[in-house]
Amino acid sequence: MQTVARSLSTSLLVFSLILSGCASLPPESKHAHITPELMAKYQSHQQALKGFSRWQASGKMALFSPGEKQSSRMNWQQAPQESRLTLTNLLGVTLLEAQESPQGALIKVEGKTHSGSSLQSLINDLTGYRMPVQAMPRWLTGDIDLALAQELALDDGGHLLNFKQTLVGWGNWQVSYNGYYPATPKRPALPSKITLKHPDLTIKLIIHKWN
Repeated sequence: MQTVARSLSTSLLVFSLILSGCASLPPESKHAHITPELMAKYQSHQQALKGFSRWQASGKMALFSPGEKQSSRMNWQQAPQESRLTLTNLLGVTLLEAQESPQGALIKVEGKTHSGSSLQSLINDLTGYRMPVQAMPRWLTGDIDLALAQELALDDGGHLLNFKQTLVGWGNWQVSYNGYYPATPKRPALPSKITLKHPDLTIKLIIHKWN
């Protein structure tokens, strides 16, 4: 009987430790459906992106809102503390020039210059579009904060395919990646097609060239 009692006590102790471990899973456990091997590839890619903090992306941007569509050529330049965005039409005529730095944000459009505290709020004030400009520099390169993302999906190389993220004051966004340029000795693998979806706005990006 004593042997049975000791065995039962040991089993209960192990069971309680298992429950305790389950109750204190780390934050990244919400991505537990991703295999350790795939997560290792993802983390390796994210580490490579950390060294790619200064870049230029050229391509096309299309904005879809209820009853409206706008498209233009895009040139996005990013540095650690500065963003520059230029939109032109098919003839090469500049439609919008925007920049943001720690000193504030500026937008030049139709011959007028507008200033504000941030590019995100300034674009919203001028156009009504709730573009997630603050998050987009990371999203464009395929980089996110795992603690903030939901419904994460990766391809076989550990690159982002889909995720959802809630931006404070800016709503829920679903981000999808439809292709990647392969890594080169000078840069990591980078997205070629990205779709950002919000209930009121869809942004489609086709990136033709990364520098």
